[in-house]
Amino acid sequence: MVTFTLDGREMQVEPGTTILQAARSVDIGIPTFCYQERLSISASCRMCLVEIEGRGKLEPSCATAVAEGMVVHSHSDRVVETRGDMLEILLANHPLDCPVCDKGGECELQDTVFEYGRGDSRLRDPKRVFRNRDIELNQVIVFNANRCIQCQRCVRVCEEIVGDVALGTGERGLDSEITGTGNSLKDCSHCGNCIEVCPVGALMSIPYRYKARPWDLQRTETICGMCGTGCSLTVETRDGAFKRVKSRFDTGLNGELLCAKGRFGFDAIDGGNRIREPMVRRNGTLEPVSWDAAIRFLADKVHEVRGKGRTIRGQISPRQPNETAFLFQRLMRQCFKSSEIHSSCRFAGLRTPAAVEALAETAGRLASRSPLETVLQADCIFLLGSNAAEENPVSSYLIRAAVRGSFNRLLVASSRPGSLDSLAAATLRLRPGHESQLLAALTGQAGVADPAMAEFCAVAAPVVTQAESIALLIGTEFLRTVEAAAVLQWVSASAAHFADHGKRVQLQFLFDRPNQLGLWEMGCLPGILPGWRQEAQRPHSADGGPGLHYVLGADPAAYRSGGFAQNNDCLVVHAAHMSRTAEHADVLLPAPAFGEEEGTFTSNEGRVQEIRAIRPPRFSGPEPGQVFGLIAGALGQDLGPCKPAPLGAVIAAEIPGFGAFDAEGGAAVSGAKKTGLLPPVSTTGGKAARQHYLITGDGLFQSGQLSGRSRCLSGLTGGAYAELNPGEGWAGPEGSLVRISANGAGFTVPLKVNPGFGDGAVFIPEWYLARHAGCVGAGAEYPVTVEVELISPEG
Repeated sequence: MVTFTLDGREMQVEPGTTILQAARSVDIGIPTFCYQERLSISASCRMCLVEIEGRGKLEPSCATAVAEGMVVHSHSDRVVETRGDMLEILLANHPLDCPVCDKGGECELQDTVFEYGRGDSRLRDPKRVFRNRDIELNQVIVFNANRCIQCQRCVRVCEEIVGDVALGTGERGLDSEITGTGNSLKDCSHCGNCIEVCPVGALMSIPYRYKARPWDLQRTETICGMCGTGCSLTVETRDGAFKRVKSRFDTGLNGELLCAKGRFGFDAIDGGNRIREPMVRRNGTLEPVSWDAAIRFLADKVHEVRGKGRTIRGQISPRQPNETAFLFQRLMRQCFKSSEIHSSCRFAGLRTPAAVEALAETAGRLASRSPLETVLQADCIFLLGSNAAEENPVSSYLIRAAVRGSFNRLLVASSRPGSLDSLAAATLRLRPGHESQLLAALTGQAGVADPAMAEFCAVAAPVVTQAESIALLIGTEFLRTVEAAAVLQWVSASAAHFADHGKRVQLQFLFDRPNQLGLWEMGCLPGILPGWRQEAQRPHSADGGPGLHYVLGADPAAYRSGGFAQNNDCLVVHAAHMSRTAEHADVLLPAPAFGEEEGTFTSNEGRVQEIRAIRPPRFSGPEPGQVFGLIAGALGQDLGPCKPAPLGAVIAAEIPGFGAFDAEGGAAVSGAKKTGLLPPVSTTGGKAARQHYLITGDGLFQSGQLSGRSRCLSGLTGGAYAELNPGEGWAGPEGSLVRISANGAGFTVPLKVNPGFGDGAVFIPEWYLARHAGCVGAGAEYPVTVEVELISPEG
């Protein structure tokens, strides 16, 4: 420890601690503009200067480490006078447009001037004007160059954390100006983190601009509903109307970081065609009915279907909270006498008992419930089967920050390229379902015939061998494939293999939906009870479609593997918005949208987080849990408490340890349950170079049906496209098209050339396939084999 004196107070801190860090640890205020904890040190604003006895000049506290015996004064006369001088210089050219600036009321420059400013100025020259008009950098970010104080926070967060390098500095000295780098503004990820870190009103949100003042807004702290990272965010409303999303540095794993979906997609709460009253189909037409009539109709259908000996299937969206999921599976099992419960429309690989059993072992027993920040301190970070940069962007930011300066720590094996590739010691483009081949090769249990995989293993094996700790971050794309069970078993076996060799192994999944892990833990899986307990009897599969299909918040008709069948006696859709599935419904029940209900989500870390409503639901009637209670009552059953608050005790009683979380990150894989021989892996090479296979998933601005209802995100998406690597010799012009065909059907979309894709892989965003191209994705297996024809504009 280092002992020093700060403002007359003797302190002991760790070696390497800066004066600013030490001051903030004891609530001594030192103003800053350029400094931010997660960014590199700039020391350019000079607001944090302090006086150190024995030194002739003032030193920047953000860049000066504490030394033994050092005596520091943070508010001496000399320091206070210098701060006034610095503020006077900043205000010399800063426009005094606080009354019309969106930052007014929460501006760091404004607050600092009030506290440390002189109150007048000795400078009388005309103010410097960079631009007469604001610059719209893209559809969501606008830049006022005249307000910029050159703190460079935006440039550093963009480059160091987000990885876009979309902003830079042009000119020097008094002519310095924040600007784009080449065409990088066009390729900006639109995350808006530059807006969040800007201390003044230079960078602003276009959707929020001139909409409200900070003191007019009501704030609700909640959790993002776009992916499973579990970002904390603050939703701000005025008179019940949504205005903007912000995030605080001292809250949640994300701090102030958010992605485009999280920051700009919350307007989805006001989008889409809402279901506002119960409806029942009579004579081919949906007609409004009372809640009592809808419940009676549904109860009669349950009796009818069970009397015929047909099955009842449940489908629940992974955007539903834990409390709703727990009651849903209880309704299915206790009242409907069915264990056919599914919680993702996309994971066709989980429709076999072997896959569900392997999932229970991997996600239920081995997955670490620890902070991602702690997990990422591992010597080796192995990212397998996930494009985190687009599916879990904030997780990607945290990975980038963790490996900055030590690129030999990261290994990436995924089906499509991402921004983390440039930081990795080794990268591999891997066909979904081939993860088991890679794991078998990396653990030395099988040979490798594929040259690309052999090259990856040659680099990755020494990194894994030398690492004392390994973070396995597992994506979910392989869960779409028939190889899901095999891959899950190999993930478990590989984690145990590394643990048996003395390595500390922590495993976490990267889900692209906010409560996928929570739904599974609540028992929304065939044959799996709450708490990952095996059900005594295996569920009976509904051959030819179920007699009754209860869909809660999901849209299985939009997905090839959604398990949707039209030949059922009754389709019940319980949702907030109309969808393709709802169009076929026999019973429609309204439900709250995201942002209109209370409850909890379980993040990818395994942390149970509270979600809060920002407004009441836009319909009159009971919420889903209460509806389940009414249905149970009509069937002569009692589900018990049906509201989130009392349900917490019920869930905790049935799932011992629910909500337990190791904040210190102590949980690690100790060994896998022995389940016999692992599935064999193929050692043959990949498919022929000209045979293409279609992969899909989330994009940077798209996350299933929720993001599709956001007007802001829909404007950023830019339309459908097919992304691939045409290979050597392709020199097609800009605006080329590509025709994708399979099963006698096809469609044509713009071509997006990406040399980072593996040979044969074609990526098309899932939102497009779900809406327009179901015929092409109707094959029995994922990825679908397709034919690709490149078309020039003239052709």
